[in-house]
Amino acid sequence: MPLLGVGPFVANLCAVPMVTTAPPAVLIAVVRDHSLADVLDDNGYSVVQPPTGTLAIEWARDIRPDVIILDTDLPDMSGSDACWLFRSDPHVGRNVPILMLTPHKPTPEQRVTALRAGAWDFLRYPGERDELALKLQTYVQAKRNIDAALADGPIDPATGLHSRTGLARRARELGALMARTHGALACVVFAVDADPADVSAAAHLAQSARVSDVVGKLGPREFAVIAPATDHVGALQLARRVVEALCEEGSKTVLTPGKTLHVGYEAVTNLKYSPIDPVALLARATAAVRDGKPEPDAPWVRRFELGAASKPAGPPRISYPGLVSDSRSVRP
Repeated sequence: MPLLGVGPFVANLCAVPMVTTAPPAVLIAVVRDHSLADVLDDNGYSVVQPPTGTLAIEWARDIRPDVIILDTDLPDMSGSDACWLFRSDPHVGRNVPILMLTPHKPTPEQRVTALRAGAWDFLRYPGERDELALKLQTYVQAKRNIDAALADGPIDPATGLHSRTGLARRARELGALMARTHGALACVVFAVDADPADVSAAAHLAQSARVSDVVGKLGPREFAVIAPATDHVGALQLARRVVEALCEEGSKTVLTPGKTLHVGYEAVTNLKYSPIDPVALLARATAAVRDGKPEPDAPWVRRFELGAASKPAGPPRISYPGLVSDSRSVRP
């Protein structure tokens, strides 16, 4: 059935993201100034060289390196300890190759320790430059291939939540199930206007959602929960529960409902009798964040209202690609 009130919004969802290329970024953490940085710079790599393991982790969160190179001994920790910290930090993707720098062939014990910490390989330097260049090129290409695969995959690598593609897939699966059982289906979107939004908000969302709910990331600061067997009343209750978790004391991201946290939702009470492409619920809930009807006792929560999304309300909103809605009805 045609979508009412979200036509331009859905069209924006179909936009294709721009793909850009950049020199491979290499983060090197070594005990002192190292000539390897000059070698890499001469070969077209973008090199950053923090002086300690602690700073290396902080810088990696910002630059998102293609390869990390660690000395076996750093001023504040060992290379293996730094590797453990990199692998346990949710801001640093697990698909980033970590190489241990050594002037000599590593012993079996060193290899086992490094591999257990999450290192991919050892990099001998000084050594044969052609071999070094080929090895780095191989690991950079492997990392970028994984990035490309994850970009269209069902899981967002930064947060561990469902990606836009994964959300669309699960929405249609739940929609088909709810249509067969005459059940309800709701979608609630949370817009977080704060940094860092990705990991802290994602963690609270995942913890506060039910096992049956599907939690995903729509954009850099937008997250969605698809809730089966949930009507409008249940969607509002879900929104309150999640907002309470996101704004609890001790959270890394300080959020204020109505200022740095906004919520939009839409629900269908009986998907059998009100057939709609479940992905349209995502589009409607996202549109409701800005253009929906505020709840009387919780104005920071907005419910989708037909026709509201087409009314002018401030500057145009940039929507995120990946959720492609269509006019097909859900059939049992």
